[in-house]
Amino acid sequence: MRIYNLLKDFLLPKEVLYLQDDDSFNLALRDLEANNILAIDTEFIWRNTYFPKLSLIQISTYKKIYIIDCITLNISELEKIFINKKILKIFHSIRGDISVLSNCLGFKIENIFDTQLAEDILSQRKGAQISYKKLVKKYFFKDISKSETNSDWERRPLKKKQVDYAAEDVRYLHSIMEIQKNKLISSNKIDSFYLACHQEKKLGEEDFSISRLRRFQKKNKNISKKEIEVFNWRENQAKKLNVPPSHIIEDKNLKQLQKVMEKKDLNECKWIIKKDSSRDDFINFFL
Repeated sequence: MRIYNLLKDFLLPKEVLYLQDDDSFNLALRDLEANNILAIDTEFIWRNTYFPKLSLIQISTYKKIYIIDCITLNISELEKIFINKKILKIFHSIRGDISVLSNCLGFKIENIFDTQLAEDILSQRKGAQISYKKLVKKYFFKDISKSETNSDWERRPLKKKQVDYAAEDVRYLHSIMEIQKNKLISSNKIDSFYLACHQEKKLGEEDFSISRLRRFQKKNKNISKKEIEVFNWRENQAKKLNVPPSHIIEDKNLKQLQKVMEKKDLNECKWIIKKDSSRDDFINFFL
């Protein structure tokens, strides 16, 4: 099977099209709408902001790979493809991509297939979370480069190797999905798989503040109601200013702020809350 997949990839290579203008994007939309199965991935920058900045959306059909430049194009028309229940959308590790598409663009995504989740269920290793690179190696006997994982996706023009890297992330998903789906059906695991996909989708659609609070509570047992109030206030500040929450208050100082609130010690706020505007807002809100 691996040799067959490798030969198919070699003999029938997919055409890669990098879209940066409206005319080529509109042509691509018509082609995408005509397909009933698409493979999707995203590239984004998430360093010094609250919301990630989407750089690329890669969408593969059986014949073509479209690299859609989200910085130069208005991509709102893509939503009709994402919400179309007649089109299956293949992802590898859907939670991250859906989180970005949902929180940054407000997109809802219907009818999904997660190849990472499928492999976890087939291998019966819950939470194994196999990487895309290892999955391609398993099914195609091919090593793909991940050298551009931490690339600067905001720079323009993109380097050729960045575009090539982005294309590789969706090139093999159709074939992997077909193999996994057949295995899931034959092992009577297809229903539990789709239920797991639905659960992952719901987690991906959560507001960032909800998922961040859940992680914070998991790391810090028995946190008080006041700490949660401060945590949520910090999230709202970070959203408003579009900065990481740690730029408002570091996690380690959240408990200290509870003591500040109890003592009404405004001087303590000066070193804990670094931004003047946020400090004033905190005092007005809590004190």
